[in-house]
Amino acid sequence: MPVDHETVSLGAFEFQCGETIPDLELAYETYGEFEGDNAVLVCHALTGSAHVASQGRFEDSDQAYAWWDDIVGPGKAIDTTEYFVVCVNVPGSCYGSSGPPSTNPETGDPYGPEFPPVTVADWTEAQRALLDELGIPHLYAVVGGSVGGMNVLEWAKRHPDHVEKLVPIAAAGRLDPQCLALDGIARRAITTDPNWNGGTTTMGTTPTRGWPWPARSVTSCTSRNPAWSGASAAGRPPGRPSGPSRSTPPGVSSRTVTWSRISTTTPRSSSSGSTPTATST
Repeated sequence: MPVDHETVSLGAFEFQCGETIPDLELAYETYGEFEGDNAVLVCHALTGSAHVASQGRFEDSDQAYAWWDDIVGPGKAIDTTEYFVVCVNVPGSCYGSSGPPSTNPETGDPYGPEFPPVTVADWTEAQRALLDELGIPHLYAVVGGSVGGMNVLEWAKRHPDHVEKLVPIAAAGRLDPQCLALDGIARRAITTDPNWNGGTTTMGTTPTRGWPWPARSVTSCTSRNPAWSGASAAGRPPGRPSGPSRSTPPGVSSRTVTWSRISTTTPRSSSSGSTPTATST
């Protein structure tokens, strides 16, 4: 399948916090051929990259490479013989897009902790700007899991006329207080590591005590249903809550999604005036 791996400069970019950097660079990959109405944006999770599929192109064995190779490709759930797939490494990441390791042109040093705080809304606006640069005004679908699923929901909020179908996976519209507290503990595990050094960590002095354990293990607890997680390991039957999870937003039903082809009985349309639909297949 045709694969392109590029980096584009978008110029000055203002983040939701009000801070601006003079030049936002975004690394992205595309798969397949663009036909005008078949673009699918894949949103990666927190530790992902733009390298969604085509395993073997890089020697690096990091988890961020070809992280959805079972899902994206010819004849797979997101079929690249039918769809033009785009994945953008989000701002603040460390896989090619502007982030803390990038050089601050005003100082000549890495931004480090001075890089602006980044939100999911910033990711969405950066993706929209990149798609404009590529000449893609409308998306057939936006797909993503975990915080990438929250990215999908943000597309529905900010650009509902620009996408036909939404496929958020293992994501929620908001975080409850317990999840926020656990995230705080995970951050604390990293920032209290002696090698954190106020966020000016350099290669060879990474926070080995706080990352990846225990920070990663704490984070893993937040991505599992509390009624089921650890039940089999503890040798006890899983609980069966009588109602929907409290983390489920009002008016949104929770159901299991089983992967099949992303295509549905609804034909693709390039119309930009339709309301996006949340899809599970």
